[in-house]
Order: sequence, then structure tokens, then C-alpha cells
Amino acid sequence: MQEKSQSYTADDVEGLGEATPAEKQARNVAQNYFPPSTRAAHPRGVLYQGEFETQSDGTARAVRLHARALAATGIPLLLRSFSNVVVTDGVAEPVFVAGMPASTQVEVGHLLNTDIATFRPIIKHVVIRSAEHLRQLLVPKGAVPKDPNDTQQQLELRDKLYGNAIVYSVWERDRIDPAIAKHLARVKQCWVPCQQNALMLIKSGVPAERVHVVPHPYDEDGSFAVHRRRVPGIFRITTAARAPEARDRGQKRFYSIGRWEPRKNFVQLIQAFMRAFPGAALENAMLTIKYSGNGQWPGYMTVTQAQQLVRDCGFSQCIKLIGGTVDSSRISQLHFENNIYVSASHGEAFCLPAFDAKLAGNRLVYVPWGGVCDFAADDDLPVPHSMEPAHTSYRWEHGAQWAACGLEDLTEALRRVTVPEKYELPARFEERFGLAAVGRKMRDLVDSTAYQKM
Repeated sequence: MQEKSQSYTADDVEGLGEATPAEKQARNVAQNYFPPSTRAAHPRGVLYQGEFETQSDGTARAVRLHARALAATGIPLLLRSFSNVVVTDGVAEPVFVAGMPASTQVEVGHLLNTDIATFRPIIKHVVIRSAEHLRQLLVPKGAVPKDPNDTQQQLELRDKLYGNAIVYSVWERDRIDPAIAKHLARVKQCWVPCQQNALMLIKSGVPAERVHVVPHPYDEDGSFAVHRRRVPGIFRITTAARAPEARDRGQKRFYSIGRWEPRKNFVQLIQAFMRAFPGAALENAMLTIKYSGNGQWPGYMTVTQAQQLVRDCGFSQCIKLIGGTVDSSRISQLHFENNIYVSASHGEAFCLPAFDAKLAGNRLVYVPWGGVCDFAADDDLPVPHSMEPAHTSYRWEHGAQWAACGLEDLTEALRRVTVPEKYELPARFEERFGLAAVGRKMRDLVDSTAYQKM
């Protein structure tokens, strides 16, 4: 039975006006519209919406894998983007201009033209920017009742749109705007990637029975599985095209991957590394940071300043900062050549690079708050932490906090952690995070909605 809202406000009616011809045409394309004379191949299926085009983007990668996992269970699924934009070397372009990346086409091309008549439910996988952003995603301007002037029809249509929606959202702080929570409380289900996100939504007022943890899946046939066949103590030298493998004599090869921003905490990681391995200890450790973005962030040390700090302290030979866009093979190489991933981040909804590090069999040093806690192994090393106000540049909710580790605690963790004795998956990893396991969970949640099972 369709759930009814308890009360309505003027805001509920706003944005439900008549669509322009251009908006109607765009909506028909986005919703896989078929003329009345054409019968769709599938009477019912799932519309999975999310930004999926950019190959290296974390959110896009998550959208592609989740869509694949659900579709693999046999549910007809159509994958659609909110913006139809692909980002290349930091430049965003429409897909019809830049073209769909070949690797993206290979991965999800079979989901882009699924012929479905009715979408039940519609899954919206999104990084929510604001309450207004979420409302626009849930109630597009083109969604109008038979009589656009009938307020009751408008409200009933809004209820149907909310009741047919599953929102997959990710959070990197300890609270959300009450206005966002109000919208999430009305949709059919709220999916999040980790336990901390789930508890935060419930604490914010979203009904617990609607909140479900759907972790990021992995494909065992992917490129990271081969890394677990490495021999401990050996890494591949990459300074020559066909360089031989060489022994690292138990060297700690730390690495971290992400956007250059305060949340990722790369500056403190650099400082902790220099304190942990001074002088003669340098030959026993290396640190590589692969950063994205332009290396600048308001109120935060720039990459240029960090590089100068590294040079001034005499660490240029063992601390490498790698910028720019690289393909997936280069990222895979980082997981192969290194053996200890460091997630010193203040907040992670899941932390895909750390997850990939575990798929490669590497050790993990991490701040135990957020998604990393859900997949860290017993022999990984958590860093003591406390909560502190989030960096003001993010303009999050008043009083929003995130996790913070002390410089001495992070330094000590880098000293204490040991290289893996062998490269292997943690216990029960495949049954918790494998593509088939996550797909079954998604299918069960879709089937548990008020609609007839597909």
C-alpha cells in the first residue's frame, strides 16, 4: 500500500509546474520512453540512476559495480546518468561530445539500453549536496499530474515518486541537515555503504526499518586478484620498460590515494612519515601519495608547499607525490608495488582505495571511523582517534564533526605496522563483499518493497 505523508507544506508543491517541451523530451529519453505502439521487452524493471561515465571517479565506479551486481541477479535493469557528463583530465564534457570511455562501455554497455516499460523501483545513487538537490532528484520538474492545477493530484504524485524511490547516499561526517533527513524519511528505502552511515541516518531521524547497509562489491575476476600471487619481500621496479623484480628486504612501502583536500589528511601523513623514519631508518620505508585534483584547497597546504617541505627535510628520495589523471592499470600497479595502505582520512563512507588494497592482500593502517571499519582485517592497525569540527571549507551543517588522529599516534602506527607475511583476502571477504553476495542483498531489498516481485 502506498504510504501517505502526514502533512504538506508550500515547499512540497513547489517545482511541480508544467514541463516545457524540451524538458518533456529530455525526460522521455532519460526514462527510456517508448511510443504507445511499441511493447517493451520487460514489463517491469529497475532504473538505476547515478553518475557512472567517468572511469576513474570513485562514485562512478561504485555506481557501475552496484548496477552490475543487481543486474546479475536477473532483474531487468536500465542504467542512466543524472548529467550524461564524463570527466577527463579534470575537464567535464557531455558524453555526446567526449564520447563514452571504451572501458566504461565494456563494463556497463549492456545495461544502457534495457527495454523496460515500468520502473519499480527507481534507485538513485548520489552524493547529496543539499536538501534542494535531493528534492530535485526525487521530484523532477517534468513530473506533472494530469491536471497541473490540482494541488491534491500534485501531492499524490509526489507521494508516488517518493514511494517508488530508493536513495543510495554516502556521508563523511557525523550528521546531516534535518531538511535532507526529512526527504530521506519519505522514500521507500535508504541504502548506505557502511554501518557508521546507517547509524548516522537513524540518529538524524530516518526510520531504522528503511535504512540498509549495502557495501561496495568487488569482482573477483578484476585486476586486483592477481596481486595476491605476489611473493612477500619482492616488488617490481618500474624505472625501465622491462625491469626485473627485485627484493625489498622487508621494506615498508606505504601508499595512499585520493583527492588533495583536508579530508584525506595527506599533509599529516607526510609529517608522520618523516617523524617515524628519520635518518638511517629511511632505507626501510617509502611513501607514495597518488592525488587527484589541482593540488590546492582553501585554507590547506598545497601540493607545491608539501613538496617543498619534503625537499627541505631531505625526504625527496622516499616520499613521492604523484598528480594528474592516470589509467586503471597505473592504479593497479600502485597496489602491486606497495604493501601497506594508509587511510589517515577524517571521514570515509567506504574508502575504495583502501578496499582495493585489501583485495590486493596488503596491510592497512587506518582511522577506525566510517566505512574502513567494515572491511579492515584483524591484523590491520587502527589509529586512536577523537572527534573534531570538520574543516569549514566544506560548508557542512553547523556543528558537523569528523574523526581526527593525533600526529604522534599516526607516527607510532607507521612505526609499529609490519609488512604482510603473505598476500591474501581477509576471512569471509567474498561472502560479504563479492559481486554475487552484494547483488543478492540488493535483490532481496528490491523484492521486499511493496511491489510485486519481478
